[in-house]
Amino acid sequence: MLKQFQRTLLPPRMIMKVAADNGNGTVAVVSLSGSHGMNAIGSGTVGGHVYVQDGRVLGSAPDLPHGKTEV
Repeated sequence: MLKQFQRTLLPPRMIMKVAADNGNGTVAVVSLSGSHGMNAIGSGTVGGHVYVQDGRVLGSAPDLPHGKTEV
């Protein structure tokens, strides 16, 4: 029950694509679908994928194929 409560309080961790390095310790990132963009504190390679949580880059993410499946 505690873990479920903690998950509701923590912002989600997302895999996002680095669009640009802003040169001030932040990067511009966009969601894999391209519908959501933001600046995040941290660094990453332009065109690469990173984990982002609460406006911070947590680290690099694997470059795996992304798709949707309807059930």
